[in-house]
Amino acid sequence: MNLNIILLEASLELVPKEIINHPAVVKNAKRRGKKPEETLLDISLHYHAMKNLKDNYKRGRPDIVHQALLVMLTDPTIKGNFFIHTVQSKIIRVNPNMRPPKNYMRFIGLMEQLLKYGKIPINGGETLMEVTNLTLEDVLSKYNLILLSEKGEKISPEEICRSNENLIIGIGAFPHGDFSEKILKLAKKIYSISKFPLETQQVICRIFSACNAILGWP
Repeated sequence: MNLNIILLEASLELVPKEIINHPAVVKNAKRRGKKPEETLLDISLHYHAMKNLKDNYKRGRPDIVHQALLVMLTDPTIKGNFFIHTVQSKIIRVNPNMRPPKNYMRFIGLMEQLLKYGKIPINGGETLMEVTNLTLEDVLSKYNLILLSEKGEKISPEEICRSNENLIIGIGAFPHGDFSEKILKLAKKIYSISKFPLETQQVICRIFSACNAILGWP
């Protein structure tokens, strides 16, 4: 089954210039033998450095993207066009044939390469992930954005899977807060698939399980 997904406002970025000289950032970079500006922002390492960053409650959680990709890219039956829209408005195209590393530290290293060089792998071969020149509006011009939010109209995951519209499912990949006004305005529909707040990977699991059930898979 084809299912188009975009992870929205994903907490995936390199350490911003405002805090590259903070002791916590410098210490982590030195330990890893990297320049501070070439390391991923991670609240578990940079909590004190991040306190004064704009929208800090939405930033520094690359683990959310890691968990989401592990679910999205290891399902044997669900394929489609997958994108990541970062909190800094970068659009990353994800090859559905990619198999993300299960080890978190290997994932971190891979994302640092991606954001530094613009694609992975960097030395030829099939492109697995690529930072594009697209805007969010460019991507959504080809689809009808269905935004999943706990504040949306209640709907079953099966109803989304059965839709024959040209959909792309938008799922938040940030730890706290709500979608920006810009994204809310771009959505064609806003739905909720649970009466409980769900984490990003839980939303994906429910959608994929529903779609697989429709296909007749146990």
